[in-house]
Amino acid sequence: MELNDIHTILIIGPTTSDKNVDLSTALYDTVDILHQLGYKTWIIVEDPTLLLSSGVFFDRTIVEKVTGDNVLKFVQKFHPDAILPIVGDRNALGIISSLNGKIGTTRVLGATYAASLATFKRELFIKRLNKANLPVINFISSDDETEIYDFIRSIGFPIIARRRYSNRHSSGWTNINNLFELDNFMALEDIDDTKIEIERSIRGFSEYSFTIVRDRFDNSSLIGTIEDIEPIGIHHLDSNLISPAISLNDSKLQRLRNYSIKLARAFNIVGVCTVHFAYNHVTNECFITEFIPRLSEETKFLEYATSYPVATAVVELCLGYHLDKLQLDAGNPFNGATEPFVDHITSRFPQWETDEQKYLGPSKTSNSSIVVNGFSLEEVLNKGALNDKLNNNFDRYNKLRKLDDDELFEKIIHPTNWMLDVLLEAMRRNFEKPVLSEITGINLPYLATLQNIIDNSLIIREGEIDGNNVERMVEMGVKGVGHSKLLLDSSDIVTKSVVKSKRAISVANNKYDSHNYFVTSGITNELELSDRKKIVVRTPIITSKTDIMIRQFVLFQLVKSIDQNGLEPIIVGREPWNAPLAMRQKVIEIDDPHMEMKALKLIPDDSILNIIDLSKNLIDSGDDRVFQFSPQEIKNIDLTGDTSLRVMVITDGNNFLAPSVIFRTKKDNHLYEVSSVNNFMTAKDRAEVAQLIKEELADEKKVAIYNFEMVENNNHWLVTKKYRGMTNDIIRHELASSVHVLDTLVKLLLGNKIDEDLPLEKVFNNFDEDYLLTIDDKRYKLLDKTGIIDSLSDLRDHGKQKNHH
Repeated sequence: MELNDIHTILIIGPTTSDKNVDLSTALYDTVDILHQLGYKTWIIVEDPTLLLSSGVFFDRTIVEKVTGDNVLKFVQKFHPDAILPIVGDRNALGIISSLNGKIGTTRVLGATYAASLATFKRELFIKRLNKANLPVINFISSDDETEIYDFIRSIGFPIIARRRYSNRHSSGWTNINNLFELDNFMALEDIDDTKIEIERSIRGFSEYSFTIVRDRFDNSSLIGTIEDIEPIGIHHLDSNLISPAISLNDSKLQRLRNYSIKLARAFNIVGVCTVHFAYNHVTNECFITEFIPRLSEETKFLEYATSYPVATAVVELCLGYHLDKLQLDAGNPFNGATEPFVDHITSRFPQWETDEQKYLGPSKTSNSSIVVNGFSLEEVLNKGALNDKLNNNFDRYNKLRKLDDDELFEKIIHPTNWMLDVLLEAMRRNFEKPVLSEITGINLPYLATLQNIIDNSLIIREGEIDGNNVERMVEMGVKGVGHSKLLLDSSDIVTKSVVKSKRAISVANNKYDSHNYFVTSGITNELELSDRKKIVVRTPIITSKTDIMIRQFVLFQLVKSIDQNGLEPIIVGREPWNAPLAMRQKVIEIDDPHMEMKALKLIPDDSILNIIDLSKNLIDSGDDRVFQFSPQEIKNIDLTGDTSLRVMVITDGNNFLAPSVIFRTKKDNHLYEVSSVNNFMTAKDRAEVAQLIKEELADEKKVAIYNFEMVENNNHWLVTKKYRGMTNDIIRHELASSVHVLDTLVKLLLGNKIDEDLPLEKVFNNFDEDYLLTIDDKRYKLLDKTGIIDSLSDLRDHGKQKNHH
């Protein structure tokens, strides 16, 4: 079945962790199944912290800049049987396209050379699609004005133009509607070695993406579809996304599905491929705009939406498995050929760091996103993009209400991240929906949805709730949003929140359990709990990629530890969290955007041992079971120095351990940071640091995690910062320490104690064999014991000389 000549696999990792959190989480499932199947896995990666808890599965980790030269050097030195680029980012595909003919017998799994190259070279992409009779927008790239104007005459206006520089850098595209605008664009100052690219404009078309998995025997399956509410012209990840694509009727859906499978066949893609389409519902014109032959943010979103184990399935397909004979964790068979059937809608809406309006265009400006589930478009919009608790929609409403019609129209024709709020205000003023749809490119079903939300808001504000409309309004998810106190106070059974199971894998795969639920309204509750005692973990609103990275890592470790200690883990968050496949049958996952679970009382109170709260605003006063995990600043002294320590401490309220100490110093205008220097601290430093910690914890009598920052001043250490709870250092501390802090925390919460009168060697105990050296917060090296001793000696000698002078 599988490819028998492959034993060692080199994985090209993502470049930076904060931008590729979805790939970092997909990496866990990828290497977990490879480990179970007996393969040796190596990875080249720039930032080891993005490995999260998957680092344990790697036989060799190479910390280098992820470039074609470094991959080639590794291949020539160690001769892996295969390279797997599909869990890297776009850079990984660029590396594969550059290695053609250079890596001997080493195979490339997943994306072929041609597919990798076609993601960068539009000429090749268009040539392949034309050959396969697939719909694609032809373009011209030329520095000959006559040729350019002849091409424009053949396709007509509007067009898209961009300048392409010799280093492949692009100016970004410009929408041009007439000859006057074209002449202005062409008259801009020219630069040597610059070509102008021209293609027909499809701005305003609807955007869809289809994700296909395919095996090497040409069996394919559609995993899921995604629809952008906003049209093409707005960056895909700045749009509100809906899955499945509900505005496509069956004939349109089958047409795009067939195109997707045909494209995967044209490039002989084995594994996964996401295909983006532009569709004009007036003319029924359709074009393929791009394809992504690797795991991506979209494949992770579809895992949320469908529960289909994409990362695990894809790596097995790359290894030669049949699509209908996949192997999941613990030997469970999985028929990957059965296309998921979903009974709900999933929405992903972007988040920005500030509440101000951002003008949207072809460049991405959002910095994170939140995912919600529901049974109707109204419900997912009310839970997500129009949820005042997440987006300050009432402030937007008050500001937009003050605008006159002309000012409001200006915001309609120049889209911002307030577009849904702008459209709500326009329809309150009776702007015509067909006109709004034509101007904005947003399909009429979404405008009808917004009209329903307006009508319901009016009923709620005027207090006209009765048996005739309460059920419909609750179906629309208005409960828990804005002016809905009347609904919340209603005794009608329909207004009660319940927890529904996400039914997203078809009956052909009914042996595959995914305990994934979401809070909605209705009559029956489907939450299934075991008799085991429980630890509930509550997670926060996500505000940045860094927050997501930390949350994913902490949840990985907490769930594993809670289960290993014989308890049932329950994760309750504002958005879904997909546990690694190995844990997905052991953890209850509930996404609850309005944080109603506590009020629902669906989890027997006497079965909850502890509540670990990762959020920053849900502290339960008076409940001794709540462990607040988010950072709380206790001390901050304005004292800096060239040399400092960051120490993670865990205490049972009496005794403490310091399993991870990070050393930081400046040298020659560079900042050096060395992980877990516990084993290399002098006896004097250990005693001094331990005494400082003891003094700081003298009045602290509860189980807790602390983070200290200490600065060296006149050959003595001083505590300058003190945090209770988790800081951004948690990933580095956990990866740097052979003592698992989070597992120790769970054990202490269960009543275990740290031994009395521990010697300092035990307090600072850490038996790591690899150490992480970071230069300027971005360049990383993995060092062995000898390497770390040399580096520390060099850095400390430099510090002493500086102090002496």
